[in-house]
Amino acid sequence: LHTSVCSVLKFMNQTVYNHYSPRFTNQPWANNHGQIIRLSFPAGSTRVASSTTGPNQWGAEKYLYPQALEDALGTIESRVAPIYQMLLANEKLNPIERLIWARWILCQFSRTPTHILELAGMEEDIWALFPDLASDFSSAETQVSINAAMNGILTFQDSDKLMPFIILRDWIVLRPALGDFFIKGDVPVVIRGALAKDNTVIIYPLSPCHCFVATVLGGFPPHQAQVEHRLRHGGTTAYNRLIAACASRE
Repeated sequence: LHTSVCSVLKFMNQTVYNHYSPRFTNQPWANNHGQIIRLSFPAGSTRVASSTTGPNQWGAEKYLYPQALEDALGTIESRVAPIYQMLLANEKLNPIERLIWARWILCQFSRTPTHILELAGMEEDIWALFPDLASDFSSAETQVSINAAMNGILTFQDSDKLMPFIILRDWIVLRPALGDFFIKGDVPVVIRGALAKDNTVIIYPLSPCHCFVATVLGGFPPHQAQVEHRLRHGGTTAYNRLIAACASRE
């Protein structure tokens, strides 16, 4: 009986919705009624479905993370939220804030269901289309793979080997022309190319009016610049197409 009570109490303290896209990063896309337009591509469907949702529901899945990881990510988010607002306000980051933001980029890249499944060596779309295939793998083997992927999230964002390829790049916050805007996908951070290459671009939409880009300006080596740049009309199109193409389902 004592064991059962402890299990119930533990379950009651479990976070139900684990956000791989935190609520404070979703909020800029909400309208005055607190709603976000959601375009989704359900598994097995050839049509895009349109609906509305709120910042609390978008970019979340039930029981995605173990509670220890959820708590650790919550601690990281509390440190990042003020820096997120600084970038929206075009405020310069000091070296410590720059380090925290670089770690956050890696954290956001690695914590999505898509990335977790890739790390676990599974293809979600194949399993959805061919459910009989999943029966060839025991639940224990599957859980071991997923647990290993979960454990890799915080290790990935703290990697001393990867950090220089983020923090040493030039950072740009793009602003759209009047009437244009940025979208975000359920894969929040898009990395095009290998991190070790100087022509690799890292894209992270911050709001409909802000998109963070880490790149190399004017040739290698970068100068760790932090600048803001206003795009011409239509300049967001290529970014939005790339963000949509890299999204998993939303």
